[in-house]
Amino acid sequence: MFGSSNPYSQPGETQVNVSTRNLTSTDHYSGDVEQVQRQTLGTYVVNVQHAVDVSVSHTFTERLSMSIGVPFVAASWGIPSPTAPTPGPRATENARGLGDISVSGRYWLLPTSRFTSGNISAGIGVKMPTGDASYMDTYPDRNGNNNQPRFVDQSVQPGDGGWGITLELAGFRRLPRAQLFGSANYLASPRDTNTTTSGSINRLPPNAQPMGNPDRFYNSVPDQFMARVGAAVPIGQTGFAGSLAWRVEGMPRYDLIGASHGFRRPGVEMFIEPGFSYAKGSQIYAFQMPIAYYRNRFPDPYTGASGDATFPNYIFLASYGYRFGSKSGHKTDTAICPIDAPSRQEP
Repeated sequence: MFGSSNPYSQPGETQVNVSTRNLTSTDHYSGDVEQVQRQTLGTYVVNVQHAVDVSVSHTFTERLSMSIGVPFVAASWGIPSPTAPTPGPRATENARGLGDISVSGRYWLLPTSRFTSGNISAGIGVKMPTGDASYMDTYPDRNGNNNQPRFVDQSVQPGDGGWGITLELAGFRRLPRAQLFGSANYLASPRDTNTTTSGSINRLPPNAQPMGNPDRFYNSVPDQFMARVGAAVPIGQTGFAGSLAWRVEGMPRYDLIGASHGFRRPGVEMFIEPGFSYAKGSQIYAFQMPIAYYRNRFPDPYTGASGDATFPNYIFLASYGYRFGSKSGHKTDTAICPIDAPSRQEP
């Protein structure tokens, strides 16, 4: 990536990547104001998410490639039941399984044989509803009674139940002693709501009537977005590189395509993202740790309710990549592997 090495995959090459994403969320925000009383009273949610994504990409021409991503998730959402007047035992909802598979194509906008010091790629793809959007676990109602199977919280469902369109943009610029990089992706979900009831229904005690706006009784199928921009610097000739990036990810209040009914927790979170990578031959290892500095839970669409959501203070990202079919002399780039899947906002 930094010297004379070719920064591009060559026609006929295939790369397999395994990436992980791990986070824990306990701090609540309404707008950009932290709800510290949730910690003081002990009524905060604990949201834990682990994901492993296996992706395979193949380069067909010097400018065109395609990839498929297969995610596996394990997550939990827990809250004291009841929360008032005195917090009861913490009830936890667990979910695990196959997530929503995506297939996409990417195209370098400039000829790669001529533009080895910088380029921009554009991509488009499809996200399929292969993950279970109606996963159930056994937990009590909001009063801490009546333990029975119920739909788990929206934020830990393995899938969202809708087809989606993925839009991607990425680019790099090589400098004498560093490389600038940037990427962005947007998941547009045309479906309005799925058939899974939201937490306002799932945790009702027996014979209780649902309260509030009916628009919130079923889960929304929301859009998501992520962007990052930064720089990577090699550490001598060791194959190691350090990086520093700015990262933003979240969920919009209104979808790009279609209506935005149903229950969602729209919001945005911004991070400073230090990281490092190591490349040797056809292999590359990478690790990043986005550190949050800004969170904002947007008002609900249609209802306008401010609500709240938990946001992680840190995200731990790691990946391993291996390139097959490399031509003689073509080594894996020491670029920082992008780990770009955004997380759904919790509570």
